[in-house]
Amino acid sequence: MNLVRRTACGLVAVCGVLVTVAIGPAAAHDPIFLTDEQTTPDAGPYLPDGAISWALYGSVAEEGDTRGFEFDLRAGEELFVSLLIPNLEPELSLADDELPILEITRPDGTVLRADPIPGAIYDEPFSNTSYVTLHESREPAQAGRYRAVVTVRAPARFTVAVGEREEFGTPAERTVDRPEGFMAIGPPLNAWYTTPPGEEPVVSDDAAVTVDAEAAEEALAELAENDAEDDADDVGELSAPEEVASEDPAADGSLRWVIPVALVVALVGGALVMRARRGAAA
Repeated sequence: MNLVRRTACGLVAVCGVLVTVAIGPAAAHDPIFLTDEQTTPDAGPYLPDGAISWALYGSVAEEGDTRGFEFDLRAGEELFVSLLIPNLEPELSLADDELPILEITRPDGTVLRADPIPGAIYDEPFSNTSYVTLHESREPAQAGRYRAVVTVRAPARFTVAVGEREEFGTPAERTVDRPEGFMAIGPPLNAWYTTPPGEEPVVSDDAAVTVDAEAAEEALAELAENDAEDDADDVGELSAPEEVASEDPAADGSLRWVIPVALVVALVGGALVMRARRGAAA
């Protein structure tokens, strides 16, 4: 991997880190908070690309109430969806027949019913939030519109994660008070996570997200070692000096000031991404 490609990959990793620091269920999901009025798919958020990683957060106080949303997929893509609840009370005390149900109507009219079965616990290492996985589905996508409804059979908070491609800030329709950037994600997430269903959430800027600095430093050292190995491989791949010039636009000096800064950002971002992945796998 040459210098410019590694720099670009590092900058992409930084974007993933910024989202990972702020949200819970999975790395780099773009968060959307569902409102009490979004009870049906056509009233809820519309996500134009269901292959992107989205996380939809809901809190429902009334038994039998619903929340809905829509998303599109294209032929050749994959439908990936998971349903989770916070690893907190009162959700942990719910009986199996009280847990939320997710139903997704495919473009051909068939229905995927995500019956909840409490499974793996996921501890998100950066935002200090924890979740219980109730369902996860993966299948080849149909081209067209998917319509999703979550039915809550007892007061509960829930999260639906859709898609796996890590992007942030993709325009979506019918969203309300959507965080406009990384720094705006923490307060509403903390308000949702710390407020039991039926109570009024209080969004406060005092809710801070902390990063494990020691673990990040360890991951940074590991990444630097891997980069050194990549550099050694690059030397073996290059056959002539002119090939370096042809592959590296920085050789003419036009990117000389960008690369040192970008490399630092890439190294730190990559280290945090690796740490987050280790935490997710644990």
